[in-house]
This record gives sequence, C-alpha cells and structure tokens, in this order.
Amino acid sequence: MTPKRKARAGIIGAGGISQVAHIPNLSTEEGVEIVALSDIDPTRAAMVAKRFRIPKWYDEPEEMLRRTELDCVFITTPTISHLPLCRFALESGADVFVEKPFARNVTEARQIVETAEREKRILMVAMNHRFREDSAHLKKLVQNGELGDILTIRSGWLKRLGVWGRPYWFTDPKLAGGGALMDLGLQMIDLALFIVGFIPMVEAVGSHSNKILGLQVEDTASAFIRLADDVAFQLDVSWANCAQEDIAYTIFTGSQGSASLNPLRLVRRQRDRVINMTPPGLGNQIQLYRQSFRTEISHFINCVQRRTTPLSNGREAVAVLEVIERLYKSAGR
Repeated sequence: MTPKRKARAGIIGAGGISQVAHIPNLSTEEGVEIVALSDIDPTRAAMVAKRFRIPKWYDEPEEMLRRTELDCVFITTPTISHLPLCRFALESGADVFVEKPFARNVTEARQIVETAEREKRILMVAMNHRFREDSAHLKKLVQNGELGDILTIRSGWLKRLGVWGRPYWFTDPKLAGGGALMDLGLQMIDLALFIVGFIPMVEAVGSHSNKILGLQVEDTASAFIRLADDVAFQLDVSWANCAQEDIAYTIFTGSQGSASLNPLRLVRRQRDRVINMTPPGLGNQIQLYRQSFRTEISHFINCVQRRTTPLSNGREAVAVLEVIERLYKSAGR
C-alpha cells in the first residue's frame, strides 16, 4: 500500500498560541508539514518562519492562500477576522482548523459552517478541553450511564486577580464579541455540553459585570442554563477573582453518582453507601492540559487525511454560541 503524502498546512496568525501550541506540535506530527505562514506583522512573520524553519511567509493571508497549495489551514487570529478568513480558506479548497472563540455571534458562526458544508471541506473548532484524557474518560462514563440520569452541572473558571494573560483584542467587544463569558464561559459550556451529549438548551439567564477591571467587556459573569430533561446548569467565570490561585471545576451530579473534573473524581451510590470509583493514573492537570493541544492537532490531521468529521465540529460550536448569545441578551446587552 502506498503511504499517504503529508498534508500541506498553512498558518494564519503567528501570535502566542501559534508559537506555544500549534506550530511546535505540528512540527512533530508525521502526517503534516508546515509549508507557509502569514501574519499582518511582516517582522513577526519572518521571525517565526525562520525560528520554526517554515519555507514561506506572507503578510497577507489571502496571498498565501492564492500562491501556496495547501490541504489545511490553521487560523489563530482575533475573532473578528474568523468569518472572512475561514470563508476564503474554505473556498480556496483547504480544510480549516480555527481557534476559539469560533465567531463573535451566531450569525457569523452559521455562515462559516454553511460555507464548509457547501464546499465539502472539513471544519474543526479548537476546543482543546474536549481532548484532555480526563474529559474523554468522563464522557465515556456518562454515556455508559455510570452516573445515572444527569441532574445538575456546576462549572466555573475563575482566574485570580492580577494575572492577565490575554492579548489586547480580548477586551474590545467589536473584535472579540464579548469578555470573560465569551472567553472562559464558552469553553466551560462547550465542555459540559460535550460530556452530556449536547442536551438542548431550554432557557438561559445570565448577569455580568466589569466593575473589577473596568474594561469595555465583562470581567465576571454568572449564568443559569436549563437544559432539556430538567438538567440544571450553573456557571461562574471571572478574569479577576479575588483569590490566591486560579479555580477551575466542572461537577456532574446524577441519580446514581457524581463526578468532577480538575482533577477527575468519581463516586457512585451503592444502596446506602458511597463508593469512590476514581480511576488511577491519568497524570497531573498541567500535563493533561498541555497534552490536549497535541491531541487535538493530531486528531485534526487524521481527519484531513481520512476525510472524517472532527470531534469538535462547527454545528456544535454554533449551539454553544447560541447559549452565549442568549445569556448576553438576558443580561441586557
């Protein structure tokens, strides 16, 4: 059997996430080669291309797509650019891996998905928490009914005050589409819905504030989401929590047991006793987080090579943004 040739990949956006996660992991993947990179800052484009030995660089993504034969494109630019870049790449015949947030709103997201479906191209949204080993294990437990019927979900991601690791555009609503809810909340909603099989939303009520950091977007948000089958979902996120360390958790309570992430814990009810069923040996949280980026990239390249639907697809990304949009609307934005 003749081995498949390597997929030719292009990178759009040479910022932090590309340099820390995507390019290093792509460089070690056997089934792909990075053949081109583009960034609106030509100095950064040239520097990153030289550092990672990428043959070609451009300061216009459209020029890269016109002049380079590509099988897939990684889009890691500000959210405002995702719609035009995704459409151009998809219509150029490339499969697309696009970073979160996927789009600023549901309308933009649907346009991207419709373009991918019309062009018959693969579209994957970068939701790396789905690709953590502990998340994947918990999803299997829930699917197999280990917790019984899911009753409640409680989720939170509270970054401690004083630690700011976001680029400038995250604080501009026109560029990002929102603040902490769009950034952290979107990821937690996606993970929870992914694990329970995307139970449909019935209603969503939220509130948010920018009183701590004084930004144009919210730095803190809370939400209550009612899902079908009487599942209650509570969410809290913040870029400025008054604490000494970051807090991140997702807790699922079922009729037969409960489970939590970060770290993974599982208990089950057996008659009048509660039994610890936590699986051993999943590694520490930092390792799981770092490995998730490598795993999602390997998954995407495998989908490109085999022409299969990715685990994190556009239609589910639209469903998550529908929840986000409902929460913003309920808060009066």
